[in-house]
Amino acid sequence: MTEPVFCFPQSPEELRLFLKINIGRLTLHAGYLLGNREDAEDVVQEVIIRAYRIREDLKMVSNPAAYLFRMVSNAALDQLRRRNTREKATIRMKHLSSMKFSEPREDGLIREEERQRVRFLLNKLPKEQAEVIGFRFAADLTFQEIAGIVEAPVTTVKSRFSYGLIKLRSMMKEQKEVTYEM
Repeated sequence: MTEPVFCFPQSPEELRLFLKINIGRLTLHAGYLLGNREDAEDVVQEVIIRAYRIREDLKMVSNPAAYLFRMVSNAALDQLRRRNTREKATIRMKHLSSMKFSEPREDGLIREEERQRVRFLLNKLPKEQAEVIGFRFAADLTFQEIAGIVEAPVTTVKSRFSYGLIKLRSMMKEQKEVTYEM
């Protein structure tokens, strides 16, 4: 068996160096999936701890960053499944309806509504396309890095990205047309 070019960090120092490069992108990716930074940081921390505990088993992982991105994706999706979204939405709506908004708060609310709108539209795309778009924009990964994570050729990743953007633009245009007609 040949030795991998890269392997999962085995010492605390190797882990520190690895995280110095990757922690920001892992957190951005988790934030994209979960919708908020606090939950994203928690998920990334849990994944890193879990991976470091089994580091001996991960010695042969040839692309540790891709492996951790996949672990973060899975952990974030697990967390989303566990959430009771209906209850949280009700609490959020009660809170928002009781707040007095100043000008800057309204700007933040508009940005959050736009993020939710994009997230809603991304959820309407095929999973593979939404995933690639998320990796590219939210985690700022290259097509090469995304290909390693999703285990697909770079050309396939680029196609998924391109077709996903075309569908996303079309859905956004349709949504605007419906809004203007009302």
